[in-house]
Amino acid sequence: MVFWILFTPAMCWTLLGVFDLYTKYFDELTALDHMQFFLRFFFPLSVATLVTALERRQRLRRQALVKDIEKYLEN
Repeated sequence: MVFWILFTPAMCWTLLGVFDLYTKYFDELTALDHMQFFLRFFFPLSVATLVTALERRQRLRRQALVKDIEKYLEN
């Protein structure tokens, strides 16, 4: 959750800049410019998805451990 809060403004700022670039200077862009756009957009998104998945996996493990401890203490 913290990752999304910190990097959402950065992704929005990048998208606004890219929108401005594409609307004003589309004919002057090269293939390298297009590649940089996709890397700047999809790389942070993929990292955020990975971090979210890892945090969820850790939370589920912790919940399973707590349930096992509670079950052990009940016996």
